[in-house]
Amino acid sequence: MNEQSENPAQNEPRPDPMKMINQPALQQSKGTIWIVMGGLFMLMSVIPFGALVFLGSGRSAPLALTVGIVVIALYVAMLVVRFTVDQQKLRLRVLAICMLSMAGIALIGIWVCSLIENAGAASVA
Repeated sequence: MNEQSENPAQNEPRPDPMKMINQPALQQSKGTIWIVMGGLFMLMSVIPFGALVFLGSGRSAPLALTVGIVVIALYVAMLVVRFTVDQQKLRLRVLAICMLSMAGIALIGIWVCSLIENAGAASVA
């Protein structure tokens, strides 16, 4: 009998470490890194939205407030997922989706807010 048939784990191909799905943050983490980085991202993205709400011209304040609340809600969702979902891979993927959603919504929100602010400034001048 050859050595390969004795150990079935050797017959399975190793996962490609270059694929995104095989990264340790999506395979082996407990989710703490997602919570820490999500919290930092949430804080750093809420600051400009808060400035637009309280210090801006007011034209983009409703959108800035809405986007800020959505970003905070996504971070709260990350906390809930981290402490309630037992299946590790599902938990990590949902955390990644929440984090990417936070980034996309914040980016689009700040872009649209800047367009609104600039359009208002152009019409005044």
